[in-house]
Amino acid sequence: MTFQHFQFKPKLSFAIKRAGFQVPSPIQAKAIPPILEGRNVVGQAHTGTGKTAAFALPLLEKMSGDKAVETLVIVPTRELATQVSDEFYKFGRHLGIRSATIYGGVSYRSQIERTKSAQVIVATPGRLLDLLTGEKIHIQPRFVVLDEADEMLSMGFIEDIRNIFRFLEKREQTLMFSATIPEVVRELAHTLMEDPLYIRTERESLTTKQVKQFYYLVEEHERDRALIRLLETSSSGKSIVFCRTKKETERVADVLSGQGFSVVALHGDMDQYERTQIMKHFRRGGARILVATDVAARGIDVRGVERVINYHIPFDPESYVHRIGRTGRAQNKGVAMTLVTPHEFVELQRIQELTGSQLRFERIPRRRISGKEKVHQLREVLNTEKPTRETRHFLDTFLSKHPRFTREELLLRLLEKTLRSFEEEGAIGKTFEEMKKLSQSYEEEGSSAQARPQRGRRGRHHDSIPKPKLTKIGSSRIVPRKIFRK
Repeated sequence: MTFQHFQFKPKLSFAIKRAGFQVPSPIQAKAIPPILEGRNVVGQAHTGTGKTAAFALPLLEKMSGDKAVETLVIVPTRELATQVSDEFYKFGRHLGIRSATIYGGVSYRSQIERTKSAQVIVATPGRLLDLLTGEKIHIQPRFVVLDEADEMLSMGFIEDIRNIFRFLEKREQTLMFSATIPEVVRELAHTLMEDPLYIRTERESLTTKQVKQFYYLVEEHERDRALIRLLETSSSGKSIVFCRTKKETERVADVLSGQGFSVVALHGDMDQYERTQIMKHFRRGGARILVATDVAARGIDVRGVERVINYHIPFDPESYVHRIGRTGRAQNKGVAMTLVTPHEFVELQRIQELTGSQLRFERIPRRRISGKEKVHQLREVLNTEKPTRETRHFLDTFLSKHPRFTREELLLRLLEKTLRSFEEEGAIGKTFEEMKKLSQSYEEEGSSAQARPQRGRRGRHHDSIPKPKLTKIGSSRIVPRKIFRK
């Protein structure tokens, strides 16, 4: 199937072709036909799967292009609002359809003025509700879309959403897209939509095949060194490093900056102007590395991001999918790297199972020491280590018992081993053999826990803990499936 199958308007087809779209993604192939038919749709799709085009293209096909607002898209963050608005502009400009964004942090007046000439409005819930209840704008869109519905509800916008829909009673069609569809999203869908059609992508489609995914086993104190080594041995393209907290984001950015990397930090406590300037700097290549939190990076769409590095494994599988969706976009190849400690093994397995991802174990690359550095290190050794009489005697004895070696050949071989040891001194993280031993220790712990019943507070035996099942992750082969109760 190609986009020609949908028989869009000539100008819309031209915009699709110009954007380089040829074959629809799974969510696009499933969602576009029922949206064109006028069905209310609930689509499960993650960022990076083409979900914006999945609703933008059929809605642009159905819009008349009149001066009034015909489509309203509600999103959780300012960054996503800008991204969705750009998508509508990219596909709709040849149709004469304009879009406007509404979000907090900028003046009301400028946003109100832009809505007067727009046919598409993309808005965050808080600012949109302010404008509607204050009667600063009056809109009656035909089509309403809730994008990233689960994220909006988790951010506490559910009441705002319900209040907004009181102003949208004349809508013809309602669409909802969500990375996950928990019960609260399902209940909201049935409250706002009549006879919704549920569409979901298969589990293996939740993470793109364009992204190669690796994990590296390190100790907690090695994280900074491991991150620096990965960036040193990578190409010079753009990278995004994901952290869990604002404090960690700022610290990691400082560490990288101190190592000479061109880096900027992005987190949720920054004001809109500062965030915009940082993203503009990163997009234009002023900084090679962006260090960001999950919330701040929602909706980021930057071309040319070659790799994503998870400084910490994310708290949940959905965040993992959102993170790696920043690379491998628009049919480009990408790489996702995750730093994992031995205690996080089980979390890694859970992410793999719930997202359908396949992460391959790799060792942190060794630092390549230049010949000049080796000469310097060898000089330091020669200046500090003085040969003893015992050493001289051993050398003479060895040569007398092994006449096939010349003194020069023996010294060259010993020197070669010394130079290799210089590189080994900089090794970071676990080897494949160490990772296997760690996995086997988890297995043995499960066996002993199964044979040893545990007592509760009142002396009753708990159920025996079963031996964990082991599953293959790329080349790592053995990973425990469960955490054992103590």
